[in-house]
Amino acid sequence: MPKRGRVYVNRSISFPPDLLAAARKRARNLGLPFSAYVQKCLERDLAERGAIVFTEREDRDALAAAEAAEPLADSSRRKRS
Repeated sequence: MPKRGRVYVNRSISFPPDLLAAARKRARNLGLPFSAYVQKCLERDLAERGAIVFTEREDRDALAAAEAAEPLADSSRRKRS
């Protein structure tokens, strides 16, 4: 028997701890589950199609050091889609 209603797909994403805490608090304040809050944010962004601007951080040396400390991706691992 085919499924009826909404169909959801699970995806795993990573957040910096402070961003995750702030997003969870915002969702709670809005009375939404975290996943619903993230869905609403994505829906709004995709509907409005506003520009997303990336700016270079002031502390470029610290950023470069952090990137250099990250382990290189293992090419034998499966690529995520």
